[in-house]
Amino acid sequence: MLKYSVQNKADAGTHALPFQVTGQENVLSTLIIPASESEGRIVIEASLAWENPLLNWDIGELVIRLRRNDGQGPVLDWLQDSCYQEGFAELRYEETVGQTAPYVYCLTVQSADRRAVVTGPLVIQGSVYEDSVDENPDGT
Repeated sequence: MLKYSVQNKADAGTHALPFQVTGQENVLSTLIIPASESEGRIVIEASLAWENPLLNWDIGELVIRLRRNDGQGPVLDWLQDSCYQEGFAELRYEETVGQTAPYVYCLTVQSADRRAVVTGPLVIQGSVYEDSVDENPDGT
């Protein structure tokens, strides 16, 4: 059963989009799940549209990472995406939790030789699910 959900979203042309991705890993968005909501199972889903700014038939490359706490924290999940012109990348991470501190997730991007521009939309969503207690078949 869904207990709590939080989302950060940036549509194309809003906030800092388009965002030129460089060879240095940069934080695109941070998501915080409060400690009071973090018991159960957390599912983090991220998606972003991006394009290859070179357009010279060289493949654009984008590395996306989900990190714990900050831009230098441990990598929880990652993917590498490539395209000739436009791409759409999705990342999904799930963990069972139960700590008393907030959970902080950072979505980062990196591209060697500046071969990617995040154009948007960019969405990162965290959902906390509570494990349901099954009733006995006789309803007791």
